[in-house]
Formats: sequence, structure tokens, C-alpha cells
Amino acid sequence: MKITFEEHGKGKPIVLLHAFPLSNKMWQPQIDALLAEKCRLILPDLRGFGESHNFSDINKMSEMAQDIAELLDMLDIKRAIIGGLSMGGYVAFNFIKNFPEKTAALVLCDTNSAGDSEETREARFDLIEQVETEGAQALIDETLPKLICENTKQNKKELVKELEEMFRDVNPQAAIAALRGMAQRKDNSDLLNQISMPTLLIFGKEDKVTNLSTAENLSNKIPNSKLVIIEDAGHYSNLEQPEIFNKALTDFIKTIKL
Repeated sequence: MKITFEEHGKGKPIVLLHAFPLSNKMWQPQIDALLAEKCRLILPDLRGFGESHNFSDINKMSEMAQDIAELLDMLDIKRAIIGGLSMGGYVAFNFIKNFPEKTAALVLCDTNSAGDSEETREARFDLIEQVETEGAQALIDETLPKLICENTKQNKKELVKELEEMFRDVNPQAAIAALRGMAQRKDNSDLLNQISMPTLLIFGKEDKVTNLSTAENLSNKIPNSKLVIIEDAGHYSNLEQPEIFNKALTDFIKTIKL
């Protein structure tokens, strides 16, 4: 097995895929709410993050999706609700592309189906150079401020400190491998109108990375989707406004029969 994972509870299987450059610990605020809904919660650490120490020079989103399929097979889970935030969403798109039969429903949070623009790709390679020089501190200085909203910066200092610690714990080479994988990922926008399973979209209103235009595009093109916009939240909407996020997620899960 290439990746480690946490498992909590029994019931409807739901897999939540974490954002860059975090680990499955980012889903801690969701655990109790999901257990209360009788869920079997699977929280993987994607390649190179958390306790999953194996990674390549390039961590491809498609290979991470393969890891999740193998994990479900190992756990004897035929179909699951698949959720992902940011990079986790990129993996989720690859998962439904390659393993639609394993997907009962989809939760896409602060993410995008499109590949990187040339500008975004260049920015990723610039960040790689900085991480090579400065280590994880470059992620704290350059990336974190863009991912959280002003309300979080001003009023949730403890969360900001926790995020800085999570960033500081990242293996710089694993971060570089993931940045290369995200920069080279394929555009999956052609999948959108083919997604037949129920889909929940959750976006922070102040997300500067995947903005409301991205959210509305996904909502318009995915046939059976519901869009929830969270006020006073940036890219890490599940951490910045966990109670609102949890209500949207659990209300959706109640509608899914497995």
C-alpha cells in the first residue's frame, strides 16, 4: 500500500481527500459531524503528505486516484462518496474519470476541473524554485496568505498558527513533487456534463484561488449538482467556517443512499 489512512465510524462510506500541502488532519473539524450521520469515514494521506512517505519526482493526480481505488478495494468498499478540496478535488476528478463505478456521489470543494493556465503553471514552477532554496518556509510565506481570507487572518489567529505548523511539517521534496503533478495535470472539463452522480460543490466566497466564477462554471455544467457558497471563507473553507461547511456536507449526505 502506497498511502496511509485513518478510518472512523461505520455506515455510509465517504472518502475525503485533502488539499495541498496539508494531510488528512485537515478534516478533523468534520469527523464528529460525519460520525453523527452514521458514516464510515476514510481519510487518506496522499502521496508524500502526512504519514504517507512514498512519493516520486512527479506525483501525478491520476496515480493518486489509483491509490484511492486500491484503498477502497483493500477495505472491500464497492462504492463511496468521494470528496476532495483543492488538490484533493483534482484527484477526485481523476477518480471519477477512471473509476466511475466506485463513485456513489461527489463532493468538490474549492477546486477546478481545468488544467493550469500558463500563468498558474509558471507560478508553480517559481514556487518550486523557492521551496528548493527556502524549504517549507516558502510555502508559509508565499502560499498560505493567498489561501485564507481576511476574516480568518484577523479573527482566527489560532487557525493561522495551526496552518503554519502544518505547512512547516511538509517534506519540501514531496511538496515539489505535488506541485509538478498539479502543473502537469490534464484538463478534465470535458467530464463535467457527463457526471451523472449527485454532486455537492462547496466554495469559500473569498477564495482567490478557485473563485466564484469557477464555482458557477462547475455548477452550470454538472447536471445534478448543488452549489453552496460560504461567507467569510477562503480556499480552506472546511477549516475557516467548519460549522457551515459541516451542515452543507451532512445535509447532502443524508440524501445519498448506499
